[in-house]
Amino acid sequence: MERDIDMNEVSDGRLYMANDLVKADCRGCHGCSACCQGMGASIILDPLDVFWLCNGLKTSFEALMADRIELNIADRLILPNLKMAGTQEACTFLDDCERCSIHSFRPGMCRLFPLGRFYEGHGFRYFLQVHECPNPDKAK
Repeated sequence: MERDIDMNEVSDGRLYMANDLVKADCRGCHGCSACCQGMGASIILDPLDVFWLCNGLKTSFEALMADRIELNIADRLILPNLKMAGTQEACTFLDDCERCSIHSFRPGMCRLFPLGRFYEGHGFRYFLQVHECPNPDKAK
């Protein structure tokens, strides 16, 4: 999804490649689920994400569409995304303790957090989203 933003406002000013070490590990979050709330339709699922969700939950795409994912238009395409619900607009996969109930097979976008992708030409690099995770003590 293309966004028109000032990279100096949202990143640490560096662009990373796949093999770079980045201080982005939130150390298991320790009960914080701030990154799983208020995301709107931004957690877009690719076919592999849907495959892992269906396998991990032992359910069908149609069953997930009932209350866990929804379809929205992104970049003029109709794509599935994680559904948010409630007053906090929380991910529907958060459990009663606000922990991720699908952590071992969570979508790729969730696995990358708090990294974002910076697309240029025919490829991309990663950037650290400095304001997204409130945990001050990140590890590499």
